[in-house]
Formats: sequence, C-alpha cells, structure tokens
Amino acid sequence: MVWVQRVVGAVFAVGVLALIGAIATQVGQAEGWPPLPIFLGLLGIVVLLLVSAGCLALISVAISARRGAEALRRIAGQGLSAPVAAPARPFSQPPLREVASDAQPEPAPARPARPMGRTLVAER
Repeated sequence: MVWVQRVVGAVFAVGVLALIGAIATQVGQAEGWPPLPIFLGLLGIVVLLLVSAGCLALISVAISARRGAEALRRIAGQGLSAPVAAPARPFSQPPLREVASDAQPEPAPARPARPMGRTLVAER
C-alpha cells in the first residue's frame, strides 16, 4: 500500500506541474493578464488536491482495516483458555410468566398535606 501512496503523490505532483505549465503558456500567449486561465488553473489545482486527499484517505482506511483483520486473526489463532459464557440476546423478551411473577415496586410515599386557606405569597 505504501507504493500506492507514492504513486498518488507522484500523480498529484505531475498534475500540479502540468497545470502551472499550462497557465504559464496561456498567460505568455495572451496580451495582459487574462483572469480566466489563472482562475481555471487554480480551480484545477484545488480539484487535484481534493482528489488526491480522498485517495490517500481511502488508502489509509484500507491499511487500518488490514492491520485490524491481521490482529483479529492473530487473537483467534491463540485460542481461548477459559470458557466464555454465551452472550445475552439483546432483543429477547422474557416470558410473560416471569414478568407477571416479578414483585411490583413499592408505591412512592404520599405527599404531606397542604395547608388549607389563603396564604400571602408576596406584597406589592
């Protein structure tokens, strides 16, 4: 995978050099400073940068996935010395008899009685 990264970097460098050469040629042939070739050249460099960054990111993800798969194979090859309990099924429902037989929680204590009558809250 390292050689693929180097190829992507080389293609990016060659593309940038080609765009700079094309811009220099167009500016040299034109009278004055034409804005369109310069703008398109900069836009091309930005597109090259984004495409090469995306390629390098995908290559990096592939390298990480390969290392992770190798680590899992190595762990599986070592074997397990202790028995492992079966994992609980996350979406299994208990039978209704067990749910009905569970003790109901105790009700919350009653609130204290409120004082009756009018009370003054605030004065103006």
